[in-house]
Amino acid sequence: MLPIVIKFTPSELGRVVFEAEVMTSDRLTLDTVSFKLDTGSDFTTLSCKDLAILGYTEEILKTCNVYGYASTAGGDVAMQYIDNVSIKFGDRELQGCRIFFALGTKLSSLFGSDILKYFTYTVDNDSYELRMSAKKKTAVPKAGEPQIHVYSLD
Repeated sequence: MLPIVIKFTPSELGRVVFEAEVMTSDRLTLDTVSFKLDTGSDFTTLSCKDLAILGYTEEILKTCNVYGYASTAGGDVAMQYIDNVSIKFGDRELQGCRIFFALGTKLSSLFGSDILKYFTYTVDNDSYELRMSAKKKTAVPKAGEPQIHVYSLD
């Protein structure tokens, strides 16, 4: 399968910022989210603002599963998650993703290592492209961990 090629814009801090369409299995809303690539983040996250755009109210989010706690600049926060999320990059779709969030924080929408571990990736700062190729062998997921699948939409 050909690599996923994602055009990005460099931010003022040198971060890779790109857009993707996100849809969750229990919501009908499909919307574009701006992610920051964060290879050091254990979690792929959505901000509370982006979750609201996708149709999630705070009341709904409070009922989501808690994964554990993470240390942030603001202290330890409960990391909750939504399973079976679809992330689309042009003609490619990742299905079966788990997206994390932390209520009451200013946590950004980050694309982290929990999804990146399924890919070999390169960042080309000259052409402003993030290229991701699915690894031929991926580790068997631990119990309760999602398995991400890549689909071509053409």
